[in-house]
Amino acid sequence: MGRFLTHYTSDINAVGEIITNGFAWVPNKRNLISSFLPEHDFYEREPQEFGMISFTELKSNEASALRDTFGSFGIKVSESWAIINKAQKVLYLDDDGPLFDAIKNIFQIGYHDLKSRIKYPEDAAWNMSYTNKAMASSVAGAGLWASLLQLYEYMEPIRNSYQHEWRIVHQLPLYGYKDTKSEVIENISPPKNWSKFIHVLKVFPSDITGLVCPEGKESEFREYLPNEYKSHDIETYKA
Repeated sequence: MGRFLTHYTSDINAVGEIITNGFAWVPNKRNLISSFLPEHDFYEREPQEFGMISFTELKSNEASALRDTFGSFGIKVSESWAIINKAQKVLYLDDDGPLFDAIKNIFQIGYHDLKSRIKYPEDAAWNMSYTNKAMASSVAGAGLWASLLQLYEYMEPIRNSYQHEWRIVHQLPLYGYKDTKSEVIENISPPKNWSKFIHVLKVFPSDITGLVCPEGKESEFREYLPNEYKSHDIETYKA
């Protein structure tokens, strides 16, 4: 991997809650699947639209555009923690060109192979195979489609390439989301019963290599940190 990864948030209070209780898993639409398969309606749920947590490999002095989107306060995790939790670098895909055409063709092949295996089109479990790699593999026996859904978990449109994202994806499908990604974040930041929020990935003081905030905010920022983090390095940048 070679670089530390940073997770940014807009709420100064949320940093302390994250490092105490864990990173929240949130649903994430990648908005590419309809370009691959316009004949299928993925409006209600994209493939593998389950829990994801995002980080950037950018250094703090390179991340101004990203902070404009995600917020000013950062949590830097260790490379070993990222590896243990299977962080993967995101693949950014343009909406035309030879790479896009090749991936679209493979998705078309995998999709039609899956569709030919759907024995009971009205059955909910069989229909989950379109969006759930585990169901595609175990119920429909569609290994190619299952692998493509695994790949799709780490895809993003090229317009988001400025984020230089690495992503951790929940290994199990979480169908319990009733909120959008923004609503999930709003509900836990400031937190509402955060400690009871089941969809979190735990992190411990030894996993945190440092914190990030704007210049002049260090003292205020440190006040929001739990005692075991108050001695951690705080990296600053010019806002």
